[in-house]
Amino acid sequence: RVATYKGLIFANWDAEAPDLETYLGDARPYMDIMLDRTPAGTVAIGGMQKWVIPCNWKFAAEQFCSDMYHAGTMSHLSGILAGMPPEMDLSHAQVPTKGNQFRASWGGHGSGWFVDEPGMLMAVMGPKVTQYWTEGPAAELAEQRLGHTGMPVRRMVGQHMTIFPTCSFLPAINTIRTWHPRGPNEIEVWAFTLVDADAPAEIKEEYRRHNIRNFSAGGVFEQDDGENWVEIQKGLRGYKAKSQPLNAQMGLGRSQTGHPDFPGNVGYV
Repeated sequence: RVATYKGLIFANWDAEAPDLETYLGDARPYMDIMLDRTPAGTVAIGGMQKWVIPCNWKFAAEQFCSDMYHAGTMSHLSGILAGMPPEMDLSHAQVPTKGNQFRASWGGHGSGWFVDEPGMLMAVMGPKVTQYWTEGPAAELAEQRLGHTGMPVRRMVGQHMTIFPTCSFLPAINTIRTWHPRGPNEIEVWAFTLVDADAPAEIKEEYRRHNIRNFSAGGVFEQDDGENWVEIQKGLRGYKAKSQPLNAQMGLGRSQTGHPDFPGNVGYV
């Protein structure tokens, strides 16, 4: 069974599975922030990159679904610092301090994002992409086009999302990847970059260049994530890790519906 949603192709082998739009459910507005910003739609640039990571696929899927805390802490600070001009240090990085997380009503999909603080996006993608996403005609068009969602889309930065089980992406950064499980201890990553089809050539080139620098097989931040997943996988094979329960209670019971800006089941960061 094959179906598409705003340019992305999904497939499964379950004859009894719901249709795609039902499966995506209340996660669709959060997908549209990247996929439906302009009537021109989107286009893939830069080709497909593929690589293998010796870890379980759920590390990657869960992190994008939303692990907001690792990016602004020790995991990626070295990469952020490396991308800053020589006269700046981490005190200028403006690590975000407020954000939200969304959990789909069913299906396992999820997303997280920061609000009003584009410093992290600036550090990763540079000023041109940040301005394109948050200011000017393209950002205004996206806000108007997605107005029916009720979300302040220009204020949402650093978004990350997983459509369970194996499709993940970073709106604003615009990398998309599929996690192909190769057994319990290995995944094959297929990654590409998506941009607004009517974006200026200069902006498309900025997206291509920054995604290669940061989120390709040899990307600064991609290597950080991959190394963490591999080392966690190694640790979980040990006797002690296997014999002890792991605590996953952070944020439990704190999400609720009825947020004034964001639809669905939403919590705070």
